[in-house]
Amino acid sequence: MTPDNLKRDFDEIFKGVIIPFFKDLAFKRKIQHFTRQTNDITQCFNIQKSQWNSYHDSLSFTFNLGFYNETIRTLSWGQEIPTDFPKTTDCFIQDRLGTYSHKRDQWYELNKRTDRNKVAEQVKSDLEKYLKPLFDDYQSLDDLKRFPEKNTGFLLSPFGQIVFLMLTGQTEKGKRFMKEQYKIALTPRTIIDTVNFPGGTKKENTRTYINQHYIDSIERLAKHYGIELI
Repeated sequence: MTPDNLKRDFDEIFKGVIIPFFKDLAFKRKIQHFTRQTNDITQCFNIQKSQWNSYHDSLSFTFNLGFYNETIRTLSWGQEIPTDFPKTTDCFIQDRLGTYSHKRDQWYELNKRTDRNKVAEQVKSDLEKYLKPLFDDYQSLDDLKRFPEKNTGFLLSPFGQIVFLMLTGQTEKGKRFMKEQYKIALTPRTIIDTVNFPGGTKKENTRTYINQHYIDSIERLAKHYGIELI
């Protein structure tokens, strides 16, 4: 199968299945990224092609999803980073659709042995059966309070989780979590670096450090919310 054939097969799935699906749900599109504003969050989705695609004999792709809130992003980073079209990499919650559709990291593959129509059917089924209900269920920050209880892919950074808890009225839980993270941040970490030399010999270097950025970020959030860490 030629690169043009693989690209054509992918383009037909993209234009014939994926774009219509998101258009029906009133998502906006920028290249292969899709977003929809719902209440105080933005639902995000994108298609990620494998970096190992040869385009000569195989083309693999997967689906990423996420939930974005500008306040969480701003307070987590400590600065305003406005965007009118957030991507999944900007989201405070990020996951792969395969987590829900296949209970694992799912990649769709096009090659000379696969039937493009069957791949298209699988994509359509996964979007309708798993992604649509997910986006229907979680349309606000308040809805997302249930998310970590039901799903394994709750990928908040510690800073994002602190802000999320405080924004959603989970103040006491947020304070406890902040103080727990502060203790972790203050604990020195030991790392062993191994250097391998020609001839099979090696040398181990041990170093201990404290992540000052981690400490500074938590102290900044504590000051913002008027919380005494110690």
